[in-house]
Amino acid sequence: MNEEKKYVNPPKNSGEKTMGKMFQNLRKIIKGHYAHLHPDYWKRKLMHILIVLPCVFLIYGVLIASQLVHIREGTFVFHAVSIVSLFLIVGLTVLSVYFYPFSLYWYKQSLIGNILNNIIHIGGFWAVIGKVLATLVGGIIIAGVMAPIMGPLTLRKCKKKGLVIGDASDF
Repeated sequence: MNEEKKYVNPPKNSGEKTMGKMFQNLRKIIKGHYAHLHPDYWKRKLMHILIVLPCVFLIYGVLIASQLVHIREGTFVFHAVSIVSLFLIVGLTVLSVYFYPFSLYWYKQSLIGNILNNIIHIGGFWAVIGKVLATLVGGIIIAGVMAPIMGPLTLRKCKKKGLVIGDASDF
């Protein structure tokens, strides 16, 4: 009558993903992508992200919000589209920040990047300094806005050819 029963937990389903495993997989993916960047290159570009993040958020906000002008305020559709557009703006901003180093590399190799970076500035000392700064910040913002498109394309090119892009210094 004195039977000892031992209970065991059922085995976990190996297809189940926990949040910890999901973040570990995401971390591996990010490390895999950033392995195609020179370590000094992407670490130097972290300062650029301080400029890119608010500018890109505002630019995407203006572009997407301009599409809401024709929807009547106070309606359910307006509120639903506003919520969806907010998620879209935040999503595009996150993608821009993530792919920014790849997009900046593309920008420096592109025609528009070569044109803007090789402009000869003529004028007074402060006018030239202002134009140079505007060109630099403009290039950073162009690369940031184009990052959700050009970043993955540049990453795919790097994966296909096995390239590590970026230099130890910007000179």
